[in-house]
Amino acid sequence: MGLRNTSLEYGSLAKSLHWLVAIGIFMLIYLGLEQSDLERGPEKTEIRFIHGSIALAVFGLMTMRIIWRFMNEIPLHPAGMAAWQRLSATLAHWGLYLAVFAQLISGAMTVATGGNALPFFGLFSIPLPVAENRDNHEFWEEVHEFSWKIVAILIGIHILGAIYNHFLARNDVLRRMTVGLKTR
Repeated sequence: MGLRNTSLEYGSLAKSLHWLVAIGIFMLIYLGLEQSDLERGPEKTEIRFIHGSIALAVFGLMTMRIIWRFMNEIPLHPAGMAAWQRLSATLAHWGLYLAVFAQLISGAMTVATGGNALPFFGLFSIPLPVAENRDNHEFWEEVHEFSWKIVAILIGIHILGAIYNHFLARNDVLRRMTVGLKTR
């Protein structure tokens, strides 16, 4: 398996970015839910710090993923796949990309309008050129609290599509993003 994508499967960089982003998103969802019911205090602050740091890492990885996607060919849809399935797969992928970026940006704006810089594991923080503003903070917080549900739904659709293609359609859609053997 090479670094670059081919017409049959994703290359090692695309696969690595996919799985690192997936792990990061699952961690963000877990940490977001974990801290949502906590009272203000050191435990909630620590979870939010880790959550924000992972979000910044995921933002960087997602940006690299999109750039790499445009620099490479994309594996073709399996032969015989219906047009509506090809279209829905494409829409689900781009919808997921947009929803993840909306989630990450709304989180960053929530932090920034709350008067804080974006943390990165205590190594550094990035201040955004956004004024502290309570009304804007509440707006971005609501967007952030809502948009994760869209991300979760699209992830579910993405996973169900992979499972369908692997077990029912019996094609290589799932295998080309993993290290499994090809059926061809």
